[in-house]
Amino acid sequence: MLRNIKYLSSQRWPWLLLAVVAAFFEGSALYLQHRLQVEPCNECIYIRLAVALMGVAGLIGTLAPRWQAVRLVALAAWGGALGWGLYRATLLLDLERIVREGGQGSCARFKGFPNWMPLDQWLPEMFEPRAMCGDVSWTFLGQSVTFWIWVSMWVLALVAGLVLLAQFQRSRPRLVGEPA
Repeated sequence: MLRNIKYLSSQRWPWLLLAVVAAFFEGSALYLQHRLQVEPCNECIYIRLAVALMGVAGLIGTLAPRWQAVRLVALAAWGGALGWGLYRATLLLDLERIVREGGQGSCARFKGFPNWMPLDQWLPEMFEPRAMCGDVSWTFLGQSVTFWIWVSMWVLALVAGLVLLAQFQRSRPRLVGEPA
């Protein structure tokens, strides 16, 4: 199985699929924001950035997926983005729990983006926080958007882990006369 995963990771389409999945998540977030009026909080903005970085990782992987160095850079970017996104989603789930139990949510953690990359000024419709952390204004199957992105990121983390493990598998030697 790991050899098959390694083979797949050396193809362009799985990396492009990762970029498409990230674009789907971003599109879903923008649909929720602009059509259903579910405004993003500070932590949501960081999660959106993590998802965008996963898309960038997918695009890096499409550049030259047959080169192991490129795959490893793409995997590192994917893993870093997933780790950061999962950390932020876990923080936000905890804030939602605190608010649900009658406590106060806090958005004090958002310090803005660095001066050299002010995404909240360049793309305010996507990266400007507009809601309080911990408030849940929309649910699906009884769970918040944060819960579903947290679950989705864990699924992607499982896939990324398998792809990483697969990179250390030896490729099957070709048999004489077998096509390349």
